[in-house]
Amino acid sequence: MKVGTKVKLLSINNTTKTPDDCDPSENYWSLIGEEGTIVKPLNERSRFLVQIDNADKLIGLHCHNEIENSLWILESDLEAVND
Repeated sequence: MKVGTKVKLLSINNTTKTPDDCDPSENYWSLIGEEGTIVKPLNERSRFLVQIDNADKLIGLHCHNEIENSLWILESDLEAVND
């Protein structure tokens, strides 16, 4: 995958189950199934910066990246989708 690829979130940190003690501001598992676009290439931690299409889904979540509505997501948590 590369910058510009449309992706779907399949999991977070390779799991689909939200931890029982998960703080609501860190419940990124609520984004599973959402789509976005890769906006920065794979980094040394095997993550892409993905801009989520539905910004409303990010309300209340910690997102402090240089590109609005984006999160660093493991490559293994993503699936390329066809437009």
